[in-house]
Amino acid sequence: MKISTKNRKIGYTYGSVSGHFAFRKEKSIAFESTLERDLLTLLEFNDSVSDVVEQPVTIEYTNENGRDVTYTPDFLVFFNEPDADLLRMQRKPLLIEVKPRDRLIKDWKKLKKKFQVGIQYAHANDMIFKVYDESRIRNMYLKNIQFLKRYKRLTYNREDTMNILSLVHSNGSLSVEHVLEHLFATQEQKGIALGQIWNMVAHRQLLCSMETALNIKTLVWINEEIEMGEVI
Repeated sequence: MKISTKNRKIGYTYGSVSGHFAFRKEKSIAFESTLERDLLTLLEFNDSVSDVVEQPVTIEYTNENGRDVTYTPDFLVFFNEPDADLLRMQRKPLLIEVKPRDRLIKDWKKLKKKFQVGIQYAHANDMIFKVYDESRIRNMYLKNIQFLKRYKRLTYNREDTMNILSLVHSNGSLSVEHVLEHLFATQEQKGIALGQIWNMVAHRQLLCSMETALNIKTLVWINEEIEMGEVI
């Protein structure tokens, strides 16, 4: 097994969608399908992810027919350094292959050897190899991120933002409904403030569980890594 720098190029794939994803406005990451794009959406929102590299390496190997072939995983994901004070363990980089479920089933015999090569490479380089299909990507977490996108670019009253942060901070965590009832009087004010809370979640000023559908019963709490002075 050899490592090559001959990475495949992003291009048009019949029946799919390719393009470039503006990852945290810091870099452009190429994708070859909507499934890859959706995975990048998940990774961008995840605070523990520090960087993503598309098609990071091409591995040369000999297949079952004795032919020299190559395999290029889709993404390599790096994670933030652990907090020594909290004794968190370092997360190993994640080498990811993205494939639709139907392709995995249809082409399993051909793909199995590639994935074995990916596992071997990851193990030798202190990484973890994973295959991601729709079940790992198109989940409630992604639906919530897509829901929050509609609020992310909106602007709201700074004083209301500070009041919301102060109330949540003083209580540890509160339901969205409690924040609305405590700080705002009219239905119009509450409607605007609801969008403001989702805007704050989208910008990671407030945190919440993303595993269940977001609604007024959702509990929110302060993102302790954001200083109050950083609030827009």
